[in-house]
Amino acid sequence: MRFTHFCSTAALVIGGAFGVTPAHAADVYPSTTIKIISPHQAGSTTETFGRMLSVEMGELLGQPIIIESHAGAGGTIGAREVALSKPDGYTALMNASIQVMYPGMYKNLSFDPIKDFTPVGVFGFAPMVVVVGEQSSIKSFKDMIDTARANPTKLSFASGGRGSLPHLVGEVVNERSNVKMTHIAYNGTGHALIDVTGGHVDILYASVASAAPLIKSGKLRALAVTSAKRVDLLPEVPTIAESGLPDFDVTSWYALWMPKNTPKEIVDKVNKAMRDASAKPAVQERLKQNGMIPSTLTAEQFAAFCSAESARWLAVMKRANIQAE
Repeated sequence: MRFTHFCSTAALVIGGAFGVTPAHAADVYPSTTIKIISPHQAGSTTETFGRMLSVEMGELLGQPIIIESHAGAGGTIGAREVALSKPDGYTALMNASIQVMYPGMYKNLSFDPIKDFTPVGVFGFAPMVVVVGEQSSIKSFKDMIDTARANPTKLSFASGGRGSLPHLVGEVVNERSNVKMTHIAYNGTGHALIDVTGGHVDILYASVASAAPLIKSGKLRALAVTSAKRVDLLPEVPTIAESGLPDFDVTSWYALWMPKNTPKEIVDKVNKAMRDASAKPAVQERLKQNGMIPSTLTAEQFAAFCSAESARWLAVMKRANIQAE
């Protein structure tokens, strides 16, 4: 017994002398505040959705999470900052699905939006909705397609940004319906909502959460949602699949990345905090009220999902002749 005690004590002393401890780095992570950068304007949809989990995530991790807006260049300024940060788990990127589409949008990025990041997890999935202004003569999704066929290139559709998933959904609708509606890119969904409400642009593809208040007030007319099933927030609105394009199913998503080479133990710990926060009844109700679906994806599953989404939508961009700038 004495010999065993002496060996154990000696091992600890020797381990301490060489800076080695039996604990992994993630066992003491996090020991200070975690900073999440949103690469879009303060109050953006991305930031809003991320904040739905951030408080509970911080509570589960035992450290506060702060969110900072570092906007500019379509989100690439904030993304680059995170790409160049230390891979220690204390700086992360909160971005929409546009993160995996940057390769098709920009020719000369100073970072690789795929290889320079470690996928962590998904804050939530958000179905989109196709809307027109209350004054529009378009009454349904089928009516929109019929109008576009009868008046080639006359109709315009807006999104919150070039290359964003709402933009690409519009391109897929064009492709599958064999019509040509002209895309108008906005710097954020807020301005696009104002213009479609005022009749300055014909159609808008936007998240259900951002458009729902104007739909419920009667200022916007919802034509269809992009998900496979109707959404609880707008139960009376049919799906695109119900409205003439079978099997149509696209959902936007908002996620978290860390710099490449971030230790797997840290990535898994943060991912678990995201999933555990999403499972809390208060958070689930918050997500539901904003038309969001919680995620159960592990970090590994999310990494595979990112690769698949990037390949899928880069192919759409190529077919739609969206050129990198």
